[in-house]
Amino acid sequence: MTTSAVTRYTASGQSPTARAKIGRFRLQAILSTTLAAILALIFIWPFLCILGSTFNKIDVVQNPISPIPAQFSTQFYELLVSEKYGFQKYILNSVWIAVATTVLSTLACTLSGYALAKLRFPGRDVLFSLIIGVMLLPTATMLVPQFIVMRDLKLVNNYWGLILPGVGGGAFGIFLMRQFMLNIPTEMLEAARMDGANEFTLFFRVVLPNAKAGIGVIATLTLRGTWNSLLWPQILISDVNKRLLMPAIANLNQQQVADVFALPVVRTAAIVAAVVPLALYAYSQRYFISTLAGAIKG
Repeated sequence: MTTSAVTRYTASGQSPTARAKIGRFRLQAILSTTLAAILALIFIWPFLCILGSTFNKIDVVQNPISPIPAQFSTQFYELLVSEKYGFQKYILNSVWIAVATTVLSTLACTLSGYALAKLRFPGRDVLFSLIIGVMLLPTATMLVPQFIVMRDLKLVNNYWGLILPGVGGGAFGIFLMRQFMLNIPTEMLEAARMDGANEFTLFFRVVLPNAKAGIGVIATLTLRGTWNSLLWPQILISDVNKRLLMPAIANLNQQQVADVFALPVVRTAAIVAAVVPLALYAYSQRYFISTLAGAIKG
């Protein structure tokens, strides 16, 4: 019997105990994957139902818990950009604000993170502590002072009033980029300085190529936050023609009693608005793990 067991072990390359462990591991993996797929379907089902309802005909009743349109049509999307609702101008306004804020804020966060991580100057640690303190403040507590500043600068009903608060970079963005910059080897920067590179050349030719992952994460978070921003644009922008997408959706949602098509158009606009964050996360998810891991390590 011992000889037979040794023969079976030699032929298969694995002991019966090892095969049993592999079998249990595979079973656990199958069960975990199945459970995750079921939970994902449960969470995404309401979104699929709303998406399906936007492709239904206006005068056809659809089962609210079914994602399949009763009769396929793009009438709601045509109504969304019609003269009555004109959501295309709100989308363009949001695109302009989101792109401008993302570019300026990402640049500011990257410069600040590099300075706090790699440059030595008086008060650096105190400044970083203040930035950490700002992260603890609720956003709502800064709305009134921020509005007063914009009013004194005559930037109410002005897009620059939406862009400029992000130019300084968010406290979290500066913190994340500072932690990411700590992982860039200081020896590489010193070698570039010995070769005659000044700080701007060093930043744009050495630091930026090595910080693509962190920049991608900051840009994604900033663009998502600016695109989904509701409260601050509602406070600062009262001109209907300058209104952004999210405030326009919220305003139309309040008109359901007076407008029979308000709710379906709101659903359609919400689906259009969700496309940008979904596309961003689908593209940049590969950067998130490495960047956040680097930030925690730093």
